[in-house]
Amino acid sequence: MPYKDKNGKFCGFLNAEEKEGSGKFLRRYFLLDEKKSRLYYYKDNPGNLHADYSKTCGEIEIHFISRVSDARKLRPKVDNCFSITYAGRTIYLEAEDGDDLEGWIKALNDASKITVPVKHEDLGNGKKDSRAGFTAEIAGGVVCKIPMKYNKIQVSDEEPGSSDESPNESSGLSASAMQSYISGYCVKQGGMRKNWKRRYFVFSESGFQYYSSDRAKEPLRTLPKADIIDVRRSSSGHSSRDNLFEVVTAKRTFYIQCDDPADTDKWVNMMKQNLPTTQISLTQSLRRPPTNSQEMAVTRVFPSKEWRPESPQRSSSQIDENQQKKRSWLWS
Repeated sequence: MPYKDKNGKFCGFLNAEEKEGSGKFLRRYFLLDEKKSRLYYYKDNPGNLHADYSKTCGEIEIHFISRVSDARKLRPKVDNCFSITYAGRTIYLEAEDGDDLEGWIKALNDASKITVPVKHEDLGNGKKDSRAGFTAEIAGGVVCKIPMKYNKIQVSDEEPGSSDESPNESSGLSASAMQSYISGYCVKQGGMRKNWKRRYFVFSESGFQYYSSDRAKEPLRTLPKADIIDVRRSSSGHSSRDNLFEVVTAKRTFYIQCDDPADTDKWVNMMKQNLPTTQISLTQSLRRPPTNSQEMAVTRVFPSKEWRPESPQRSSSQIDENQQKKRSWLWS
């Protein structure tokens, strides 16, 4: 199992795949620094190396990790293999044994979870927790400390003033305990900053919601079913993002990334099945090209650059009369 060093950081040796899909694994020393939100890896234990050779081979930002899971079924030839889904790519690692495998998966999942600060309550003896946050304000030349109320702070990465969602409603249950058609962690693009953040999504009878984590009780945003126009696989220009699907509303298109193609299809199919049939038929009719033969038929083609109305055909007798009139006019 991964052990903690003298600084309280998880560390240990793992075999990492050199290139994705190559099947060649190299032994590396991994160090999980939760304060800096980084997973570093070295060629050897930096404590055993000279200072000039103790530089990192690379690092992984924990906030960009969307999933850490057991990969022994995906890589049956690699013993004790697990995977890290990071920024749209998958990194395969090999642990020394089963306990080491479970320890690393638990440590990385706990470190990559997004948590929200909770309100500090009284300790019971009339004293408040000294770790509670506060804001400092000056009143009459005196500095006053005002405790922060975390339960009124909304953590969101959305555009201010957006109005395509219903008011956030709390059911008293955590997101993972709610009854839903489908739920799970995905990565979503923000509306204003266009950054990607890991959120817990729930699609239920009340609509499409996402939370800061699976333990949160209040959604960051709720999209009612009536506001969702279409759900489809993404065909936009996000070249660095795979397994994307889109949730289309009248005011915005939400881009959401799943861990693998199977999860993407599962989300799209489940949401389409449980959306009102009138919305699905409306979007299909908007996409369908016109099939009326009368609209598509070409009635007449004019080869000349300018359009000229058709003139009635004249008989030969009329032409001869006109020519005689012209001659008489010329010789008169």
